[in-house]
Amino acid sequence: MKRSLIAFATIALSTAALSAFAQISTDTLPVTTTIKPWIPAHKSDLEISLGFNTFAGKNAQTTNGYELRPLGSRFVSLGAMHRFRIVSGQKTALALKTGLEVSWNNFMLEGNRVISTTGGQVAFMDSDVPLAKSKLTVAYLNIPVMPTVVFRKGAVSHISLGGYAGMRLDSYTKTKTQSGSKDRDHGRYYVNNFRYGVGMSVGFRCVGTVFAEYDLNKVFEAGKGPQVSAVNFGIRL
Repeated sequence: MKRSLIAFATIALSTAALSAFAQISTDTLPVTTTIKPWIPAHKSDLEISLGFNTFAGKNAQTTNGYELRPLGSRFVSLGAMHRFRIVSGQKTALALKTGLEVSWNNFMLEGNRVISTTGGQVAFMDSDVPLAKSKLTVAYLNIPVMPTVVFRKGAVSHISLGGYAGMRLDSYTKTKTQSGSKDRDHGRYYVNNFRYGVGMSVGFRCVGTVFAEYDLNKVFEAGKGPQVSAVNFGIRL
């Protein structure tokens, strides 16, 4: 009987000691919490860009009459974009933005001119009839690659700076006379089949994004037309 009591007391004391040690260990261990990143690892967006375009660069050719209307030449694009998080800090993050985009450059001519190809070159000639508008439209399929700095707080939500490359999908001229008749003519018009350049965009929180693009190559083939580059700028929704 005495031995049984001693064994019972030993077991009870051991159990109490283990419980107390477990309680002390639990209370003294540091508490760790998992912090969820404030910027997602991947984000998809449908982007619409609206703006204007113009020609930049000195023309070494003898081509004349390619001046554009300041507010009549427009740029439109529609893209499916993806942003991938690279590294994230407490206030800023670095991401990579890319995707596929279809864009349209509508080069609206100044004055009463039409575009044609003659003598192996692009010509900007005076029209025989009064025109309401005359333009060259070029459609491209583009792939932008834009490293992006994302800000957690503040008026500016992000800044992107990078490049893009694209291929020509279609090009055509369109004229509208003052009497209302329209004419559209699809053709290459010695437009380069590829474009590439640099771009920048700045996003403002709850407002929108402003962007600018500069083509590093020329709109027309060398020796076939004015050696000018396209510049696009506007807003992105």
